[in-house]
Amino acid sequence: MFENSKQTMSTSRRWLIGAAGWLGVVVALGLLLKYDVAMMRFRYWLIPERPEGMVRQVLHGFREFAQIVPIVAALIMVAIYDKKRRWKVIAIVLVAQLLGSIVYNTGKFTIARYRPNAEVEMIKDLSTLTPAETWIGWRPGNGDKQTQSFPSGHSGAAFALAGVLAWFYPPLRWLLWILAGGCAASRYLDAVHWPSDCLAGAVIGYLAAWVSLRLFKQRNKDIQPARK
Repeated sequence: MFENSKQTMSTSRRWLIGAAGWLGVVVALGLLLKYDVAMMRFRYWLIPERPEGMVRQVLHGFREFAQIVPIVAALIMVAIYDKKRRWKVIAIVLVAQLLGSIVYNTGKFTIARYRPNAEVEMIKDLSTLTPAETWIGWRPGNGDKQTQSFPSGHSGAAFALAGVLAWFYPPLRWLLWILAGGCAASRYLDAVHWPSDCLAGAVIGYLAAWVSLRLFKQRNKDIQPARK
């Protein structure tokens, strides 16, 4: 009875922590939507032109995390070094990527928003721009890449990959989350996404990983993280 009570308290605590975390995400997204333009002004003050040299190499390195070549490389390593669970891990990674891409591409093709660099090219001045002016709004079938800013697809793919691999390989979780966060930050620093685009993409990717893991766990009770 005492053990059941402890388990109930532990479950309740996890739910409270989870609820507080998601509330924090909602608040952060609201703040970013309000201060997107201010943060982009800071970015252009920090980096007036396109990043060059070592900065550009670092940003582009983070940007490529969870793109096709890194995903294939990661899955090959999983296939070689985790033979017992390899097909499950590979399947969950691919499902997470599929779910995430459906959601963030739906956003891109239905909700039009100017990319930051497109705004700068058009008006040449961020000092008078308001957050509302970055949005065009509902536009089904939107195929203009300059207005496909929301949400960030790179961020979504990065967090979907990191979410799955961090579950199966806990010792690597900090590296994976740093790479995913670096990918999202690179999109802001490269002026191709507003900060709120990056956070929205990250949330989509994380949820895609969460849903994919639970879909497979319902059918495979042995899906557990590796021991630390």
